[in-house]
Amino acid sequence: MAEGHPLPPARSFDVRMLFPGAILGAAAYAVTLAVSLAALALSVAGAGFGQDGAGKLPSNLPVPAGTVPSPWQIFFQLAVQLVAMSQFGALGTSVEASVPFLGTVHGSGSVFAVPLLLTAVAAAVCFFGGRRAGNRRPSGSTAHVWVESAATGAVFCLLVNVAAAVFAIAVPAPMVKISPLSAVSFGSIVVSLVVATLATVAGRASARPGTISARWSPWLRPLWAVSVHFGIFLGVAVPLAVLVLGVQFGWPMTLSTLLWAPTAGLYLLGLGHLSPLARSWGMSSIGSSSSNVAGSDFSFGMGLAQFGLPVWAAWLLVLLAVVVSLATSVFWYLRRNPEPGSGIKQWAELPVAFLAAGLLASWMSTVSGSFDASSLASGNGALTLTPLTGLILAVWGLGIEVSARHAAPRLVSYIPLSIIHRILPQSLHAAPGVGVIPDAGLFGAEAPLERHPAASGDASNARAPHEPAPLHPALAAREPLSARSKRNLVTVLGGAGLVAVLVVGLTVMVNVIKGSNGPDKLVASYLQALEDGQASKALTLADPGLANDQRSLLTDAVYSKAAKRIDGFTILSTKTTDTTATVVAELRQDGRKQQSTFTLHKTNPELLDDHWTMDSAPLGKLTVSSTSPIQKALVDGQETTLAITGSEYGNKGTQFPVFPGEYTIELPPTEKYLTAQKAVVLVSIDNYTGSANLSIEPSEALKTEAAAQADALLATCAKSTDFRPKGCPFGTYSFSTTRNVQWTLTKKPTYKLSGTSGSGWALSTDTSGEAKANYERDASYGFGAADWKPDSTTATISFSATVTAQDNTVHLNYNGY
Repeated sequence: MAEGHPLPPARSFDVRMLFPGAILGAAAYAVTLAVSLAALALSVAGAGFGQDGAGKLPSNLPVPAGTVPSPWQIFFQLAVQLVAMSQFGALGTSVEASVPFLGTVHGSGSVFAVPLLLTAVAAAVCFFGGRRAGNRRPSGSTAHVWVESAATGAVFCLLVNVAAAVFAIAVPAPMVKISPLSAVSFGSIVVSLVVATLATVAGRASARPGTISARWSPWLRPLWAVSVHFGIFLGVAVPLAVLVLGVQFGWPMTLSTLLWAPTAGLYLLGLGHLSPLARSWGMSSIGSSSSNVAGSDFSFGMGLAQFGLPVWAAWLLVLLAVVVSLATSVFWYLRRNPEPGSGIKQWAELPVAFLAAGLLASWMSTVSGSFDASSLASGNGALTLTPLTGLILAVWGLGIEVSARHAAPRLVSYIPLSIIHRILPQSLHAAPGVGVIPDAGLFGAEAPLERHPAASGDASNARAPHEPAPLHPALAAREPLSARSKRNLVTVLGGAGLVAVLVVGLTVMVNVIKGSNGPDKLVASYLQALEDGQASKALTLADPGLANDQRSLLTDAVYSKAAKRIDGFTILSTKTTDTTATVVAELRQDGRKQQSTFTLHKTNPELLDDHWTMDSAPLGKLTVSSTSPIQKALVDGQETTLAITGSEYGNKGTQFPVFPGEYTIELPPTEKYLTAQKAVVLVSIDNYTGSANLSIEPSEALKTEAAAQADALLATCAKSTDFRPKGCPFGTYSFSTTRNVQWTLTKKPTYKLSGTSGSGWALSTDTSGEAKANYERDASYGFGAADWKPDSTTATISFSATVTAQDNTVHLNYNGY
């Protein structure tokens, strides 16, 4: 028992002694909830930054008005559920719906993920609160310690689970009954009670060591070594992970650090100690066999490759694990008996502690989800450290034990005595008031040291009366380092530190530079080009390899004028392997949302630039048809060559590759003879197809020009001296020999255009015309001398022709002449 802190006598149980413990339990819950609110607020802020501040709830939710809770209410409810999840509660719900032909269907779903920071906060508040309570009002006995600590655990457990049940998250949905989301479960009840109780007991025990029986010391001693090992490793790996992933994924990842970083730290700890990550998922539904997949392909470097980090970064984790193991072996050497013995118990206590810690880490790192909809469908998925982590860490623990016995006694001479005194347990310090041993340390300073008489009469360990042997070899006298040795040591340590800083700095710098040229940045540039209407830039970033005649609508002139282009996007995920990457982005267009996947590959990668190249991005298809052949059209105000082959009903069109957007297609103003109503067609991000049909009509100019060409034909035919002018729509017959034939148009016909087909319009006479032929005929009919007499005849003019217009030129094709 430490001097100055006498243990009070045992006292009988008094219900008032439960009040401080109960208050501590309430304080632990309040602090944990406050941290949960802060962590959730930062995550929401990060999500807002990642989506350009677009974090509002949609106004057109398909639920009855007034049933959607306010965002602030949901925010608070979710924070309460996070506290329950931090005590290993599973967030779950049940669903009941009426399905046609199947009747009432019951389903359920749950998510298990532990916000370890909140778990640590709750345990820390109970520990330090129990320590303070132990200092201010010592308990009379071990039983009193457990009773008061149990009060803390009971109140904390009650608040965690009752609050999670009361503030369950309601999910309104029409025609579906969904029970409120709550994280209250058997795990949250048991774990919250156990964690708060044990943390409080530990805090009180740290204030009054004598209140806990000494028989617990051998069990707690290896746990201290495990805690030091985990603490040093996570203290280095987690900040680096936050820095690197923050650079890689931006503000959403950085500001949500408090929620994911501890779990990610456990994953990194497993990977650094050569333990794989286990993932599994499964899905089954009516009419399909169960599909279950399980694997551990996130092992070692592959686990980091999923986040776009190089495999060599995994070797840095292994190096960190080795260095931390050496530091832990020194701690273990100082913390326990310097001569532990060679029995199985002495060799097994540290590996067993690491085995337990590995199994606990595997459980604490689990992120899983499942759903079950009766016989309709079911599924599950999980990501966690494999249970082999316990065995693997046990092997590391055995290595640390070996290092503590052989390497640590040599390494400890380089550690200042002031640090050694802090690590050594009180029982291994020298007796007070005996003498001073010079501590050269790193810089030759002397430190006062308590001495203890020799513990045995062994002549080999005999010391002069004024210089007794210390209880631990680490406290033995040291020869002061020479100036040269000091310089060399400082140089080595400084060089090692500089190398470490350079390695970390270069790693971060390489990832920052590569991140600025990463696959997600290339996809973002492509989508930004589409948003800005820069078709040429988009084609440069993702060349579809189309022939030039297929790029008529993939120009800046056309696409910059297109309406309803992509008006926003968000990069959702990036998955990188050795040479390829898959980027998933959410595209937004005129209220629509659609996920698109882009594939990229490395082209001649270098140290600072992997030279990512996008495979051809998906293009939309716009089909343009018309009822008459056209060569050019006005697309979004830009005259473009389209070369459309017309058909009678516009059912034969030409397909053009396009980017998503709304296109307006009409005839150009230079077109004199054809008219058509403009066609507006949307190529959307959820369909990527569109069709437009131009119903071509003849203009008045075409009708006038067609009539003029028909009249010109008749005028030409009237100049003929043949009874049947070749290629003319009129003529007559004579049964005698004729001469001096002269045609005169006595009545011009009128015309009409009718029909619409891919071959043109039908021009026909609306009212017939007449042509008179004056001539001389031989009245002798070949008998005797010719007898020429004047005569005349009249021919009816009625004909039809096909009219086409192309390149502002009208063509008439007369039928049958």
